[in-house]
Amino acid sequence: MLRGTAMGGLGGAGGIGAGIGGEGSAYSVAEEEVRALIGLFAQLGKARKDPDSRMDVTTFQSRLTALPVRSQYTLQQALAGLAAQAPMDKPDKPMLLKLAEHVAIRFALDSYERGELRVNAVKQLLDRMNAEIDALRKILTQQEETMASAGIQMQSHTELLDQEFWAQVPEENKKEVLTSDEAWCVPPRNVRAFLEEMLRRGQLKTVNEILTKYAACVGLAAPEARRTTAIGLSDLAEFYGSGDGSALIDVIQRLGNQLAVEREADLQTLVGAAFVRMSQEAGAKRFYPAMQQALASLDSVEALRPGTTNNLRQRIGAEDRLPEFIEDTMRTGQIPDGLLDILVLMPKATLHYVTNRFANCGFREDCELLAHVVAGLGEEALQRLVEILQGAPATEATEVIGLLSQLSPGAVEKVLPMRLAQWPRVSHDRTIRQLCSTPAEQRARLLVALYGSLDPLIRPLALDEMGMSGQPECIPKLVDLIRDDGLAGFTRIKAIEAAGRLRASAASALLQQILEAKQVWRWAYHAELRIAAAQALQKIEPALALEKIVVSGLDRRELMLEPIDPESNAPVIRQRRYARLKLSRHVAAITTNLRENLHLSVAELNMGGGIGGADRHLAPGSLLTIKLSHGVRAIRVQAIVRGARPQAMAFEIVEIDLDERSRLRKMLLELGGLPPPASVVNRARRQSRVALTK
Repeated sequence: MLRGTAMGGLGGAGGIGAGIGGEGSAYSVAEEEVRALIGLFAQLGKARKDPDSRMDVTTFQSRLTALPVRSQYTLQQALAGLAAQAPMDKPDKPMLLKLAEHVAIRFALDSYERGELRVNAVKQLLDRMNAEIDALRKILTQQEETMASAGIQMQSHTELLDQEFWAQVPEENKKEVLTSDEAWCVPPRNVRAFLEEMLRRGQLKTVNEILTKYAACVGLAAPEARRTTAIGLSDLAEFYGSGDGSALIDVIQRLGNQLAVEREADLQTLVGAAFVRMSQEAGAKRFYPAMQQALASLDSVEALRPGTTNNLRQRIGAEDRLPEFIEDTMRTGQIPDGLLDILVLMPKATLHYVTNRFANCGFREDCELLAHVVAGLGEEALQRLVEILQGAPATEATEVIGLLSQLSPGAVEKVLPMRLAQWPRVSHDRTIRQLCSTPAEQRARLLVALYGSLDPLIRPLALDEMGMSGQPECIPKLVDLIRDDGLAGFTRIKAIEAAGRLRASAASALLQQILEAKQVWRWAYHAELRIAAAQALQKIEPALALEKIVVSGLDRRELMLEPIDPESNAPVIRQRRYARLKLSRHVAAITTNLRENLHLSVAELNMGGGIGGADRHLAPGSLLTIKLSHGVRAIRVQAIVRGARPQAMAFEIVEIDLDERSRLRKMLLELGGLPPPASVVNRARRQSRVALTK
């Protein structure tokens, strides 16, 4: 009825592009007339629902003709617009209601385009229009009541009108508003839609310009502008986190500046929430310069308003994310731009985490990277490490040795001998493990300097490290130890093996003496010492060694289980001392020095230690006396527990009688066969991997 009557009474309609009162139109309608027109729609709707108020065609047509000409033209244009949209739209609401909404939106749009209405007044206008439309809506639809009774939330009708209004604003006008001081007036959902479209087109410059201008609105004089902007920024954080991060740095700086000067309590809360959201976005996207700006802004706010930033710092959680930052750095193998600037602002937390992480690194590249991180913290961090080494309990002090020996080996050499005298054996062992991460030259010098301060059971481990360092500075110390006939047999063997790895020609005469010396009817030195001397001589003087071995009476098979030379480019900080042998059958073993002894089933073994399944786990560094069952007599060794794999435990031999060592060698030749070629090439640096060695 409405459509036919109106069109009949008002004549043909032009296209909707002409507008309700667009440029060139003779009919510029006033707001009161539009509201009166919507009121007429409400009366018509009531007449359709209420039989007592029913309005016939003649009455309605007379009411239409009584309207001002401008209002009639307005209705004509609205009907034309709905007719154009009808084939595409679903009938989700009564046509009369759609007509009223269309009239309101077109009036707001045309008023805006003529410059009569600023963008910050659009919402107020639509609020007033919606008050008139609400009367019609209550009459015509029960959808809202049905959804409300089901507990479904809906957008306000003003918001829906606002969305429809924005959708009809020309693109150039949208951009003009969003790059002006009135950008805050545009609801965040509309800003989001426009930014998504610009990103889809690849117009990044426009996106950055809009984000920058929107952020600037947080500093406007009007409280409502600041309030709306702060709320909107939280909704748009993901856009600030895209791109090169420049917009994110800018908005964090602006929010920090406003936070420092804002005096209204509710606005402080909103600006603070936006600041936290942007800072969290910076952390999640690893935009370290933006995070640095956030922490610097907090320091500035704290200086002006002491005690106000504690809650913000906790919510931003920069220190909580520190492990993520460090682990990401280790995965990429390089320190990202801006990260050190952030870590300098959190020196205590950074030093604590990096120290613990360094102490558990198995790869040299990771150790060097973490040392660079600590060096970037400055002299105070280095001094703190020295203080820990000087005065902290042994368990804490040993964990900084590796890191400090990279940054200040002189301090370690000066302080550590005094501390070693106070520490238990397990801390001496941990010290050697930590020194493995030190660059070869410093490591060799420190090992030589500290050797006399070490527990006797740990000295063989230090000698192994001297040989693996590849540094000739260790040779004089090794020669002195090889010459000492009063030295424990296993320790002397370790000194001989280290000299061989270093190609110590200065030890050649001593090695020949050990290999050849006789006492009437027998050899002067134990077979294990002679085997070690022959193997070392093969590395130092191969041709001479061949001649000596021929007349030595040694079995060539016994010489096959030889120490491995270090590989200079190995990624791991500890390389294997001997080739790993998988035994043809598991060897049963049991500890004898524990209150509740441990049973092992050893599957892999060599001259330096092994790996076996255990019925329980022990802490790394624990000293064990182990009996390996083989034949009539068990082989006894003293070993230290190393890292554990699932359902398995590694151990490293630190003391063994030479007769027991001979029996161990024979067992390995019987059950393990000849060793495969050893290589560390496949022991590459991997995420979350700790190298285990024997």
